[in-house]
Amino acid sequence: MFNRHRLKRKWGRGIEKVSNFLAQTKSHDRVLKDFAWHAIKQNPLSVGHQTKKRFKLLFTILIVSFLAVLMVGIYHPFFYVNKVVATGLQRISQKEFEEAILGIMDYRKLFFLPGNSYFLVDVEEIKNILKERFPIESVTVKKGFSATLSVQIEEKISTLIYDNGKEYGYLDGGGNIVEIIRQVGEDEWIKKTLTTTSTNEKGEVVEEIKILEAIHTPNTRQIVEEMGDYPILFDKRSQTIALNTSVISKEMAAGIIDWFNLLNKKTDISFGHAVIEDGRGEGEIITGAGWRLKVKLTENVDLQFVELQHLLVKEKINLNSLNYIDLRYLGKVYWQ
Repeated sequence: MFNRHRLKRKWGRGIEKVSNFLAQTKSHDRVLKDFAWHAIKQNPLSVGHQTKKRFKLLFTILIVSFLAVLMVGIYHPFFYVNKVVATGLQRISQKEFEEAILGIMDYRKLFFLPGNSYFLVDVEEIKNILKERFPIESVTVKKGFSATLSVQIEEKISTLIYDNGKEYGYLDGGGNIVEIIRQVGEDEWIKKTLTTTSTNEKGEVVEEIKILEAIHTPNTRQIVEEMGDYPILFDKRSQTIALNTSVISKEMAAGIIDWFNLLNKKTDISFGHAVIEDGRGEGEIITGAGWRLKVKLTENVDLQFVELQHLLVKEKINLNSLNYIDLRYLGKVYWQ
């Protein structure tokens, strides 16, 4: 039997379900806020939050550790440079030179950083100061292990030993006597003598020794040990020497020093001593082996040396049987 009231209730419940469904679908397209709405807070126990905290902590530890190591390296006495090993010294005092280097480092950088700390030692600064204080041609400074500073130098020669046959003295680079050292010894003269005999009034035989020739040869080994490893010049003019007097020209002094350096550093020929007979600029270099180099001391030293090297390589001269090499005329070399 048809009941219209039951049918009405069914249709009413169906329409209500459809209305609720549509209302829920629209709610996805908008956010409804009430008075208690707020942004979602991060969970302090979440994985991402814990990772960030660990990273910050680790970064802080690394920074603090780095600063601590840096402070120890700078301020701990273990890393202070307190030992200097200098090589190449011949004329400069070893003790004075090494103490000067330690003194250069003994100061505060920026008022609070130790200048002798291994990590703060400025090798370029040390090199520049040493060149100002000492006669140095070149210097190499290296920091080594165990807080040690290694210094290799090549000294600059600005002094000559002058020999007039009677006295020895020091010359400066300008050719002036700056110090008189000592008398020339009798053992540094080789004398050729002639012994003659005669009878006196009493009938006694009398011997007489006449000096025919006296040759002065400086004892270079003894002079170097006593006075230092400087170029030695024997001046045959027998000039009287006095303090602050000029005995040779500045150009001649420079030429002798140049030959001394070139032979000793770039060849196997040792510089014994130089000999001059006048002030015109020519002279002889007596080598350690005894043979002679005839050279011009006041000009073209480098060009003469190039010709000497070319001769030694090209001709393969036996230096043991050599008497002399004459380099005074550029482009022409004579030897015997």
